[in-house]
Amino acid sequence: MKHRLSVQYLSLLSERCLYFSLLLLLALSLTLATSQIGHAQFSLPEGFDQSHSVERSGNVNRYGHFETAPVTSPLDGRTLFTIASPTVDYRSTDASSPSQSVEERAKEVHDRLWLAMTRFKDPQSLVVDVFRLNNVTIVGARDDKFPRPLVLVSVTDLDADFNGKPIDELATEWRDILKQEAQAGVELFSGDTLSSHLGRMVPTVVGLLAATGIILLIRHGVSRRQKILRQRKQVLSESTASDERSELQSDRTTDSQQNTPQSSPREQLTQQRTQFLQRLKQTFSLEQQLGLLGLMRWFLLWLLILLWYSGIIKVVSSIPVLLAYRKFVIGIPITLLGIWFFIGLTIRISHHLINLLQVTSETHHFVDFIDLGDAQRRKLRTSTITGAIKDLATVLIATTGFLLGLKVSGISTGSVLAIGGLLGLAVSFGSQSLVKDVVNGILILVEDQYAIGDVIDLGRASGVVENLTLRITQLRSADGELITIPNSTITEVKNLTRSWSRVNFRIDVAYQTDPEKALSLLREVVQELYDDPEWHDKIPAPPEVLGIDSISHSGMTITIWIQTVPLEQWSVGREFRLRVRKALEANGIEIGMPRQTYVLESSQGNPVNSLRQNHDLF
Repeated sequence: MKHRLSVQYLSLLSERCLYFSLLLLLALSLTLATSQIGHAQFSLPEGFDQSHSVERSGNVNRYGHFETAPVTSPLDGRTLFTIASPTVDYRSTDASSPSQSVEERAKEVHDRLWLAMTRFKDPQSLVVDVFRLNNVTIVGARDDKFPRPLVLVSVTDLDADFNGKPIDELATEWRDILKQEAQAGVELFSGDTLSSHLGRMVPTVVGLLAATGIILLIRHGVSRRQKILRQRKQVLSESTASDERSELQSDRTTDSQQNTPQSSPREQLTQQRTQFLQRLKQTFSLEQQLGLLGLMRWFLLWLLILLWYSGIIKVVSSIPVLLAYRKFVIGIPITLLGIWFFIGLTIRISHHLINLLQVTSETHHFVDFIDLGDAQRRKLRTSTITGAIKDLATVLIATTGFLLGLKVSGISTGSVLAIGGLLGLAVSFGSQSLVKDVVNGILILVEDQYAIGDVIDLGRASGVVENLTLRITQLRSADGELITIPNSTITEVKNLTRSWSRVNFRIDVAYQTDPEKALSLLREVVQELYDDPEWHDKIPAPPEVLGIDSISHSGMTITIWIQTVPLEQWSVGREFRLRVRKALEANGIEIGMPRQTYVLESSQGNPVNSLRQNHDLF
């Protein structure tokens, strides 16, 4: 005993050490991967301090001693042209930094162009031309009200080198681009244009509201139809339960008239299991209709989202003040919405395909590498396995969509997975039971220990399996209680309805009974039951009269085995016991009763024969 305890303690200690070592190794790897290069213990020269450094923007390209970045339009975000600047190795957020990065220069051109659009009011008097300022070629804008040119962009030698054109030619090209863009912006910001855009928005908003009302009305109609179908499903379940109670009450009345005991809890569980399977079969069409209506409501929801998103894009495109935010509406959000839509659609399609596979597998046993048993067993297993596959498919698809969303948003999925792995490892110390539940749930499904609809006995609980997931098993007891059991706590399972069942009939007959007569009578009774057309289909194999198993003071014990189809062992056993009772009474055979002999002795220790009696113990 002490040796066993020491072995268990050492095993637990080694497991804990392994978890701790893995956690330490992962933390060390993350530290080395994310840490920056350490500096020695001396001050770096000015300009090399990275305390305020930032990373290079994603749209910046480096070509040796110079870098390039695009200049975008303030109206729609499209690229107007590309500028070049000297390479900046250490970018800083400090405003006093002497070096200007290429992305900062591109943003400055963008902001100056936006200023020109909002400052100048008359597109006819707007002049965008090439100027010389301090021996630097620039492109500037002015009008009659603001005669001093507003510098939009300076054309440098690096710009000319990168674009492969002389400075004057490149300046003229940029001038034409900026002039067209500035005039379009000034025209958009003019009062007449803004009023006309707002006027055109009214029909759009009215149409959007009308379409929203129509879609909501259709969704309301679909919801009402779903409610009606759910009520039908509930009525069907209640009527089936009522029929079950009536049948059970009728059986009890019949049993009381025949002086037989009431149904045992296991027989009640059999009736509950039969009722459960009938409900599954009768509500299948209702489930299909509810699924189609749910898919329709989902599509209507996304149609509503698409309408409003399109309306928002049109409104943003119509109001000049909001044009700068158009790229934020069209860019990442629409991609995330698309991922969300396709993830939801993929989940629903996968569930539909799994349902089709379930229906096909119930009629065609085409899966040769998995033994699903007979037709009834195959139906139970497929309904159980498909539920677990649906959950697994949902988790995998949703996780894939989450990672895609992180990638689109610009978040490093590697960092997220590393942090998630670290957190998962830390949480695993407190959730080891959950892992055990899932592992045991997988083994239950793979080994076909039981399925939904089976009647099982777990020792501490028994009942009909109503729900089975990778984590829990839910049973409905004979008293109607719903019992939830974690899969990790299930160590022994008695499946009372797997493939076939058996009536293990044992009866004690009186000791003075002729053994051959008793055996012959029981063989005759069990053969009549087997040949009865009403009971023959429930007994797939001929019954076996095993013979006399024991002889004791209570009589002779005779054992009979009757193999039955699943769920019928209790009804067959009840009928057989009734027939045996009538046959024993008709043939004058008594059941075994314990016997005890009392001997009275005199004071001298001699037995008094006249007082010696045999008594039967009842």
